Amino acid sequence: MGLLWLLSLALALTPAGTVIRNQAVAWAGEERYLSNVVETVVRPLCLPQLSPDGTPANPGQVASISPGGYAYLPYLLTNGGNDRFTFRLGYTLGSRDFDPVEVAFFPDLNGDGLPEGNPMAEVTLGMGESLRLVVRVKAPLAARGSLLLSPTARCPDGAEDRENWARLEARQGPALFLEKTMPRTALPGAEVQVVLRVRNLGDGEALGVALQDLPLPLPFVPGSAQAPKGQVEYSDGQGWTAQEPPSVRGVRLLLPRLLPGEEATISFRLRVPLGTPPGLVENRASATGPGGPAEGRATLRVLPLYAHHLGPAGNPRALPGGEGFQDDRQTGRALTGQPLCFLHTLENAGTVEDSYALRVEGVPVGVSLWLEDPAGTPLPNPLPLAPGERRDLKVCYQAQGPGAFTAKVVARSLATGAENATWDVLEAVGAEALTLLKEADPPAGTTLRPGQEVVYTLRVRNAFGPLAQAVVEDALGPHLEFLDASHGGAYDPQGHRVVWTLNPLPLGETVFTLRVRIKEGTPDDTLLENAFWLRAREVPNPVASNPVRHPVFGVNLLLKKEVSPKQARIGDLLTYRLTLENPASAPLTVRLTDTPPPGTRYEPGTARLCQGGTPLEPQVAEGKLVWEGLSLPAKGRLCLTYALRLLPGASKELINTAEALGLSGQGAVVASGRAQALAQVDPGPFALGGVLLGRVFLDLDGDGVYSPGDIPLPGARVLLANGLQALTDQEGRYAFRDLLGLHQVMLDPASAPFPPKALPENLGEGYRKRALVQGATVVDFPLVPPKGWVRVERSTVLRMGPLMVEKKLLSVGEKVYVELRLRSGETLPDFTLTDLLPAGGEKTFHFPEFSGEETLVYEVGEARLTDPEVRWRYP
Repeated sequence: MGLLWLLSLALALTPAGTVIRNQAVAWAGEERYLSNVVETVVRPLCLPQLSPDGTPANPGQVASISPGGYAYLPYLLTNGGNDRFTFRLGYTLGSRDFDPVEVAFFPDLNGDGLPEGNPMAEVTLGMGESLRLVVRVKAPLAARGSLLLSPTARCPDGAEDRENWARLEARQGPALFLEKTMPRTALPGAEVQVVLRVRNLGDGEALGVALQDLPLPLPFVPGSAQAPKGQVEYSDGQGWTAQEPPSVRGVRLLLPRLLPGEEATISFRLRVPLGTPPGLVENRASATGPGGPAEGRATLRVLPLYAHHLGPAGNPRALPGGEGFQDDRQTGRALTGQPLCFLHTLENAGTVEDSYALRVEGVPVGVSLWLEDPAGTPLPNPLPLAPGERRDLKVCYQAQGPGAFTAKVVARSLATGAENATWDVLEAVGAEALTLLKEADPPAGTTLRPGQEVVYTLRVRNAFGPLAQAVVEDALGPHLEFLDASHGGAYDPQGHRVVWTLNPLPLGETVFTLRVRIKEGTPDDTLLENAFWLRAREVPNPVASNPVRHPVFGVNLLLKKEVSPKQARIGDLLTYRLTLENPASAPLTVRLTDTPPPGTRYEPGTARLCQGGTPLEPQVAEGKLVWEGLSLPAKGRLCLTYALRLLPGASKELINTAEALGLSGQGAVVASGRAQALAQVDPGPFALGGVLLGRVFLDLDGDGVYSPGDIPLPGARVLLANGLQALTDQEGRYAFRDLLGLHQVMLDPASAPFPPKALPENLGEGYRKRALVQGATVVDFPLVPPKGWVRVERSTVLRMGPLMVEKKLLSVGEKVYVELRLRSGETLPDFTLTDLLPAGGEKTFHFPEFSGEETLVYEVGEARLTDPEVRWRYP
C-alpha cells in the first residue's frame, strides 16, 4: 500500500503533458561525451483522495443521531492526480437498521464541521487542491439501531475512492458527535495542530461527557493543550492527572454537561519527529457519556523529507558556522605533479533514499580532478544514499604548475535539485621545493673495474615542509654488492634494495651515503645505472633523482712498441711498429697517440697496417701522431708501422712513447700503459754534450747532501720535460747525457714513496727542480726518511740470457716481504715466474710479453730465502 502511494505521489508531482528528457554524460579526461536524448511524455492520472478512510468493521467515524434529527460527518477531498479533474460525489450504504431520509454534501469553508451554502453533487479541483466537505445525514422518526454509510468520489475515467465508512447510531435524548481535524500533510520536524470538537446533536442534556485522545500517535508539544471550557487532563500511560507530566501519552477534556446543540473543543500540538519515514499517521479520538460513544478519526500524511549536507570529513553540516562559513572550508598544500585529496562527508538528512550528482567548480585549466572513496577506488556519480546514511568521499587534485585556487564541491539532489556545497583551498608549490640529487665517488662516467668500491651520496633538499611517513629507496642493480649505508639504511636482500624510513623528513637538506662494490664477473662494457626515489604521505607519487651511470671494463688495452734499427745516425729512417690488443669481450673504438722524440720528424706516407699494408695516415698535431677511430673487435689485434727521420741535434737516446685510449659502446674509457721504444744515436767521433746527473737518497742526517750513512734509493724514476727518463742504479744515481741549456728534471712520486726534503731550489712539493746544464751539472733529490727501518735479510740474483732477476728478503717491523726485481733488454713472450714459498706452495706471476723492468713485492710468513724459477717461449 505504501509503495502504491509513493508511485502515485511521484506521478502526481509531475503535471500531465510534461516532457521528461534524459541524457547521459560521460567524461574522459577533459573530454565530455553525450548520449542520445530519451523523451517521456507524462499522461494524465486521476486520483481522488477522500478521508478519513474506514472499513465496515473499522469505521473512520462513529456518531450518534436522534430519530428525525441530523448528523454531520466531516471529510476532506483532495485531487491526488496530475491534472485538473471534476469528481462526482455519492455514497454507498452498508448494513443498517434504518435507511437515511437524506444524504447531502456541503462545503465546509471555515472548517467548523457544519454545512455552508448549497448542496453539491460534484467538485472540480486542480492538481494537489483540497476541499473540506460535510456530509449531512437525516434519520427517520422511527430510527432505531445503527447505519453504515460510505461517501464516494469518482473520476471521469471511473477511478473511485469508496472506502470511507462511518457508523451512525440512532438514539433518543442526547446524541454525541465527535469531529477530529489535523493538517492533511506535514514534513518531519514540523508541528501539527490537532482540534477535537464534540457536539450534542440530540434533544436531551448530556451529563459527564469525556473527550479523549489516547494514545497520541506523535510526541506531544509541552504546554500546547488549550480548551475554552471544561477540565484538561493528561495521561502518562499509567493514569490521568491535571498536572502535565514530563511525558504526555494522552490528552482528555472533562465536561460536566453538554446541552442540546452545544459544542466544546480542545486543541493541542504534536511534533513529527525528525527521520520519520513517509507514510500515513492515523489518530482516533472518542467522546464518552450520555449519547455516546462517538469516535472521530484523522489521518496525517508524513511527506518525504529531502535534505542533504556536504562538508569536511566527519562534519557534513560544517558546524558551528554552517554552510559557506570558515568551518565549511579545507586548505592544503601540494607539490606540482603530486595529488592532494580532501576528505569530505556527504549526509542524506532526509527520510527517503536519494541520489546526489557531484561536481567541482573553479578548477583551473591544467589541474587534474577525480573523485574516489577513502580506499582509493573510483566513486560512483551520482552517489545513492539511504535515509540518514553518511558517506565519506575524497576529491583529488593534481596541478601541473604552481599556483593557488579555491574549488567549490557541490552535491545536487536528483529528487529536488537542491544543492549543498563545501570549499577546497589548494596551493600548488613548484617541484623545485623537493629535489633529489645523486652523486658518486668515483664520479659518474668514470670507468670502473670489477671489485672496485663506489660510494653513492644521496641528497634530499626539502623546502616544501616536513614530510610524514617518508621512505627513501635505492634499488641496486644486479651487478652491485651492498656493503653498508648511513642513517640506519636497511638492506632488503629480497628486493636487492636499500630503504631509509623517516617520520618526518625535516626541512632542509638530508644526506645519506651508500657504499657498494662492483661484483666480480661483471661483463665488460656493462653500464651501471643507479638512481633513488622518495615517497611520503604528502608525496604519494614517487620523486626520482638523477641517474648516475658508470661503465664497467675489467681489462686494459695491451700496447707494444718496437723500433728498427736500434742504432742510427743523422738522416737515417727509424721504423716503429705498434701492436695493439683488446683482451676484453667487447669491441672498442681506439684513439692511438704516439709522441716522437725531439730531433725526429714523421715521414709522410709511411704509416701502414702490418697486415696487407693498407695506408693509415695519422693526424699530426702539436708534434704528436694521432690515429682516431680505430676499430678493435673483442679479443682483436691491430698492428701498424711508420717511420721517423733522424734530424741533426737529436739526443743520444731516442725514447718514443705511445698511448692508446679505447671507448666502448657503453662509454667505458679503456686505457693502455705507455709503450716505449729506445733507439741509440751514433753521434760520431766529434760529438760533444753536457751531462745532468744526481742521486736519489734517504737523507738520514737531514743536511740535504749525500754523505756516509745516507741510504741510496735504487729504481727511482727521474724524468725530463722532453719525455726522457732514467732509473737510479743500486747507488741511487741517475744521469742524462748530451744535454745543453735550461732543463726541468722531475722525480716520479710513484717510484719514490718518501717525500722530498724541503729545499729553497724546490719547485712545488719538491719533486721538480730546474737546472742549467753546462758540462756536468748535479741535481740531487734528498728524501725524508721514514720513522721505521727496513732491513735486507738476504738476497740472491738469477741471470738467464737477457733476463736478470734479483730477489731480496726485507724485514719491516714484525713483517717479512719478498722483493723481486726483473730486468730484460728483450721482449720475452709467454713469460712466467714461479717463486716457492717457505711454508709450502708457490707464488706465480705471468706476463703475455715481458720487457723492460718490473718490481714485485709480497708478504711471507718467515725470513727464509728460496730460489725463483722462470721460463718463456721464443716464437
